[in-house]
Amino acid sequence: MSLPEYPLKVENLLCEELEGLDEVVYVQPEDGASFSLNPTAAAILDLCDGSRTADDLAAILHETLGASLEEARADVDAILAEFVDYGLIYMADDDTED
Repeated sequence: MSLPEYPLKVENLLCEELEGLDEVVYVQPEDGASFSLNPTAAAILDLCDGSRTADDLAAILHETLGASLEEARADVDAILAEFVDYGLIYMADDDTED
């Protein structure tokens, strides 16, 4: 599976943070699919605005959480792969997705 070079979060996702549970729930209003993410994954999803690469996201994770850059990159790649599987992100320059 290839990851988008500049991942872009799909539009119209509804988001709600669940207090006390350290989870953020995203819902796709078109089909009602819901996704529960931990705060780190939710932050990465929010940073998927089509202007950052996986390396950029890993650097942010490295700086914010103090993880090694290698660990941060591996985590970002794993998270982005799940986002692709769930249809939460796509390539910023892909005109086939709306």
